[in-house]
Amino acid sequence: MKSYLKILIIFCLVVFLFLPVFADEQKLEGPVNLKFGAMRIGTSWYIYAATYSNILEKTLPEGSTVEVVPQGGGIANPLAVSQGQCDLALSNVATAKWAYDGIQMYEGRPAKNIRALAGGLNKVYVYLIFREDFIKKAGLDSFEKISEAEYPIHLICKPEGSTAPPVARMILSEYGMDFDIIKKWGGSVTQISGGQIPAVMRDKRADIWVEVAPGGHPAVTEGMMTANLRMVEVPEKVRESLAKYGLFEEVVPANLFKNQPYSFKTVSPGTVIIASSDMPDELAYVITKIICEHKEEVVAVHASIKPFEPEKAWMEDRIGIPLHPGAEKYYKDKGWMK
Repeated sequence: MKSYLKILIIFCLVVFLFLPVFADEQKLEGPVNLKFGAMRIGTSWYIYAATYSNILEKTLPEGSTVEVVPQGGGIANPLAVSQGQCDLALSNVATAKWAYDGIQMYEGRPAKNIRALAGGLNKVYVYLIFREDFIKKAGLDSFEKISEAEYPIHLICKPEGSTAPPVARMILSEYGMDFDIIKKWGGSVTQISGGQIPAVMRDKRADIWVEVAPGGHPAVTEGMMTANLRMVEVPEKVRESLAKYGLFEEVVPANLFKNQPYSFKTVSPGTVIIASSDMPDELAYVITKIICEHKEEVVAVHASIKPFEPEKAWMEDRIGIPLHPGAEKYYKDKGWMK
């Protein structure tokens, strides 16, 4: 009889311990219809969103739908969520923070109603790429030296609307430079699609390339293989300054690209899934749970998400903006967050 009593007590304790999780999921009554902001078809973000959407539709109440929105991107998605065009979306950590704070391209229209669900999904880096023959000719291998010499460089990056131009401006500003000053010194700033940039570097029509991309990015891979280029480190003082804008320190491992046999420190805009503060806590909880507990299913579709660490997905340097209360409850229930 005593053994039965012990079993009953243990069973009750187990039910009590897991009740918070069960209760949160049981509160979702009736179908849920969501729009998930991503990027254009074929991008890693589209694949992430499509994979998570399939998992969500299997997990949410019967009849639920999750539509992937194949447009937007790191800059557009925070506003899409803030303005109710999407219920959740992928965003850069940096651009989410800029939107929340109402700075850069979001000046005058802060998105105070966006919240983070899970961050640190993949590794995205800022690359400062110099042509070796430019370094040899000018004797300049850093923006600090270029600024001191007021040297007329030819800078290249992607067009406005991508993350690279504002990041380039932030880095230049640390040295008292901007696009106009470069032109004033007799240099130039070219903004073209990423796929065109390697050819321009090979043809010596640009000296320095500022890029924001994950490892294995096609344009960066081509450039490092076909042109004589050097990736340079973002100095410590600049890394510390950029952290307040959501660009946190990251290390680019050696041999991430061809002809890059050295590791170096840079900053990263990060990747985070965001939602509106209006999303019910119970729904945010379940979505966060799915993101964190189905990592391997997404890795099987796109290996770039392998660095994702669910137990750290709530940390400031991985989200940039306040956590959604529903997501916070999930991390606390898991014991990952105090």
